[in-house]
Amino acid sequence: MSLIKRGNVWHFAFRWNGKRYRGTCKTSKQQEAKKVESLVLARLLEDGRLPGNKKIPTLAIFSNRFFNWLRSLRANRPPKAPTRKYYWVGWRLLESTPIAGMKLDHITTDHASIIEGSSAANTNNALRTLRRMLKKAQEWGVLPVVPIVKLVEEHGREELIEPWMEQQLLMVTAGPRLTPKGKRSRVGWEPFRTILLIMLDSGLRPGEIFRMRWDNIHWDKGLIFNPRGKSRKSRRYVPLTERVKAALLARKEGANEGWVFPSKKAQSGHITDREVSKQWLEAKRLTGIPGSVVLYCARHRFSTDAMDGTGNVMAVMDAMGGKTAFAELTSDTVADRFAKSVDRLLETDDITSEVIEIQDDILKRIDRVGKGRFAQRLSNKLLGRSGPQYISDAIDEIVSKVLNRNGNTQ
Repeated sequence: MSLIKRGNVWHFAFRWNGKRYRGTCKTSKQQEAKKVESLVLARLLEDGRLPGNKKIPTLAIFSNRFFNWLRSLRANRPPKAPTRKYYWVGWRLLESTPIAGMKLDHITTDHASIIEGSSAANTNNALRTLRRMLKKAQEWGVLPVVPIVKLVEEHGREELIEPWMEQQLLMVTAGPRLTPKGKRSRVGWEPFRTILLIMLDSGLRPGEIFRMRWDNIHWDKGLIFNPRGKSRKSRRYVPLTERVKAALLARKEGANEGWVFPSKKAQSGHITDREVSKQWLEAKRLTGIPGSVVLYCARHRFSTDAMDGTGNVMAVMDAMGGKTAFAELTSDTVADRFAKSVDRLLETDDITSEVIEIQDDILKRIDRVGKGRFAQRLSNKLLGRSGPQYISDAIDEIVSKVLNRNGNTQ
């Protein structure tokens, strides 16, 4: 290595790995020039590039390359189609934030921590997209290192469409839909009203309803076949109730095949959530439903009703097309069912078998759901306590109360 002074400015010149490197140290002091030369060599040893010799793009500019790469991939190569769509949704949030105009090497963990969406899940969508884009930039040699992008904590949906909400929604959507100027809307409340009925009565996911085909409806058997979804369990039959049947027949118009909810604008040929979301928001405003309630909550209502009607966890899981028990049930719903079981236990005279049955039932259910926040809710429901309780203590106290009431001892 060597330093050369040209005028008042020092320059470095050396060969490394068979290649010659030259540049200015931008200083007139020799000691500072030596430090610059050492830093340049350290950077070469680290990633093989001179500092500042490559222009780093902004996140917005890099997004073009990233999504062009996604589009160029074959359908059978990862990431899968739902994941690619997930990144597109995440980018729609990212591109509206200041981070989109920042250079990739300027983005830090602190910058990522201020990204905020409409919900925790929406925020994590953007953060996962950012993390994947930065990781891909590192793989392509654009970035030397990738900052840590931390996700926010998500809580499962615990809202459901209550009976009064359902009544109000069906009453509003049964009448005409008016424009802001008070004129009758050309579109009306379809397809929202039919989709709401299907979700309430079958538990299908919105995307599964959008992809419904006439040839998958078994009118004589009262069943709807769903061929695919977000998991393997999604391939299933769901009930076709009388009111859903009437709503579907009203829009059938002699069709025996093709999409139930076709769209001339969508590339897929069927409608998407965009066609339904505006109708849902308007209906929610007219009925006074809280803003925290989303259309997906209709699916929770189905799971709650199915659980109350059958008490069969596995049957509800299969009907919902889920992988794990209580994936769609709220903690309050399950706790209420336990409370009802205990009430029945307190009313019985033959307590020995009932105590064993209810104790086993509660333990099995809790093993499936897990402890933590659910345990606290369950303890509050059963024992009226405000602090966290261990499940075993809750069960022991319930059984003890029953035995003491009947004059028995353990």
